[in-house]
Amino acid sequence: MDKEMRYWTAGLAGLVTFALGMWFVNSPETAHADTTSTAVASYTPLVKKLSDGRAAVLSTFAGPDGMTGIVVGPVHGVGPKTIAWGIDGKSGPMLIPGPVLDAQGQNLSMQAAEQHGLMPKPMAAGDLAKAMLSAPGFTVGTKGPLFTLFLDPNCIFCHDFWTKAYPLAEAGKIRFKVVPVGFLKPSSLPKAVTILQGKNPVAAWAQNEASFDVHTEEGGAKPAKTLDPKVLAEVKANTELLAKTGEVATPTIVACLNGDKVPQVFHGMAPGMLAELAKGVSFEENGTCS
Repeated sequence: MDKEMRYWTAGLAGLVTFALGMWFVNSPETAHADTTSTAVASYTPLVKKLSDGRAAVLSTFAGPDGMTGIVVGPVHGVGPKTIAWGIDGKSGPMLIPGPVLDAQGQNLSMQAAEQHGLMPKPMAAGDLAKAMLSAPGFTVGTKGPLFTLFLDPNCIFCHDFWTKAYPLAEAGKIRFKVVPVGFLKPSSLPKAVTILQGKNPVAAWAQNEASFDVHTEEGGAKPAKTLDPKVLAEVKANTELLAKTGEVATPTIVACLNGDKVPQVFHGMAPGMLAELAKGVSFEENGTCS
């Protein structure tokens, strides 16, 4: 699956706003790379510039094909971390923040994140489905196969999903439970809480998307002056649950496609996926497909 060309290991989204791409290398063989304090100093200005000063280089390691692996985290040291890659260009150091795949299609960025303790082992899809069914959220639609997904109110890809999926739900072709999360931007958490604590979360989220600013990638919801502590804790717990999928990325969809015996986890929405979801089946409370 395309995964929308987005890769956020352990949720650095919202701290580092790189334009993500996919790079290919010949093999995962470790080659020489500068992993000394010189490398940290070399890539620090670039990471600082691209993250608007919100992220820092925490450490480096030898990567494939002469690249330097870089562990990037919040500048103040508290919060999620991610993996980036550095290469020495003719005009100076260059940064690859997106997935790096070898000739066999293995995601070396994800492997490095696991090796360096940045990514927990993903929760089994069936267990995740059960957890999402009981997680705080709201269901859109009353007919059709039911699936669940994580959405952030400031997510441009979630906005694309909503504009295509909401009419299908209204037409009774699909149902989906939204498990709100808040991590992409500082306003994401208060917006998600505001929507969930309201009397009609479905209508509130629909309004957030109807007034979504695609240029600034900001949902239209206005954070309430007072956030319910209980709902605040619930959205934070939802975001922690999202991390257990192996990536903190939205939309993350858990669904049973036609013929599945157990649910599948999809990070992002590939072209034609909504049609496949409409042909799928709901999953039961025990996490198995109907």
